[in-house]
Amino acid sequence: MGIESLIFWALMLVVTIKYVMLVMRADHDGEGGIIALMSLAQRVCKSPRFRWIFGIVGIGGACLFFGDGIITPAVSVLSAIEGIEVSVPSASHIIILSPSSS
Repeated sequence: MGIESLIFWALMLVVTIKYVMLVMRADHDGEGGIIALMSLAQRVCKSPRFRWIFGIVGIGGACLFFGDGIITPAVSVLSAIEGIEVSVPSASHIIILSPSSS
């Protein structure tokens, strides 16, 4: 158990320190996020082709972020409704779930 704890905390500290020291310092005039990182990467690129590739990667990352923001509330509401069925079994006739989740 001690070895597992050492491995876990070593990984946690390495990841945390790398995140704080590397990623948190990468900003674009106080702004962060995928678009700021894309802008920083494009600034140091010499080739127009790589600038274009970094632009596509940045736009794709922004799309993934917005998609996550759209789907997360829907999943939260669905799981809350399923929780009502568990806590109040008499309300199961009101809750309509898809056939795959039944």
